[in-house]
Amino acid sequence: MYAIGIDIGGMSAKIGLVKDNILIYEERIPTGSDPDYDAFVEALRQRIAALQAKYPVEKVGISSCGLIDRQKGSIVYSNNIRWTNKHLTEDLGNRIGLNVRIANDAKCAALAEAVLGAGKSFSRVCMITLGTGVGGCMIRNGQLGEGSRYADADDMLGHITVEHNGRLCTCGRRGCLEAYASAPALTRNYAELTGEELSAKEIFDRARAREPQAGAAVASFREYLADGLVSIVNVLRPEVIVLGGGMAAAAADYMDDLRRAVNTLVFGGDVLPVEITTAELGNEAGMVGAALL
Repeated sequence: MYAIGIDIGGMSAKIGLVKDNILIYEERIPTGSDPDYDAFVEALRQRIAALQAKYPVEKVGISSCGLIDRQKGSIVYSNNIRWTNKHLTEDLGNRIGLNVRIANDAKCAALAEAVLGAGKSFSRVCMITLGTGVGGCMIRNGQLGEGSRYADADDMLGHITVEHNGRLCTCGRRGCLEAYASAPALTRNYAELTGEELSAKEIFDRARAREPQAGAAVASFREYLADGLVSIVNVLRPEVIVLGGGMAAAAADYMDDLRRAVNTLVFGGDVLPVEITTAELGNEAGMVGAALL
């Protein structure tokens, strides 16, 4: 069976053709921080139509950052792409003649990892995505929770508080995990120490080369991430935490330190430690998870 999975991120949208749960083709279209909605939907239509002309596509799924109403198929609010109340599944579905489903990006990535990736051996999987923002989702027995109309209780894990009255987050609150453990947060950590703005990858590279300022910036990132994970484990009690997103591969260098920090601080960690690992599907997870919808 052929399906299309679309993963809408903070700067681009990835469009993947999935056959029998395996990604066989992908391309990207830019979004930027404030994309024109109608132009974006039309760009999706054109690319989907090109794939439909070659393959018997049966369904389309969308993974999107932000607050999603899965029942209505709409993006209620996305602070990263500045959209409010956009009925994307209806607007796109009417143009392509297929049923379209949508879910939060962290939820789609978690579904893919729980069913096909790093969490497939566990029944309670918590996925944390580290990138432009910080997302999270629990998958229980390979199934998405139905939750409320707008979201499950675990959808917005990036917006738990790790620093009272701390940094301003893109959501408008202060002290969120996202403001301390995302790629922009790491860039800010380094800029505050050096006055130089680098990408998260460049900072991790400099930390590996033992540059003191990069090491300090990464240490702060890791400590706040550990604090956030402790709170998440205490509430949700997953068997495994899967770290995904653009920063997960770089963070793998510090996985042993992260495991020790979390299981030292979490309630009952010495008796029932939580496993922490990195995602296996990489940047494919959002597209594959969307196709699984």
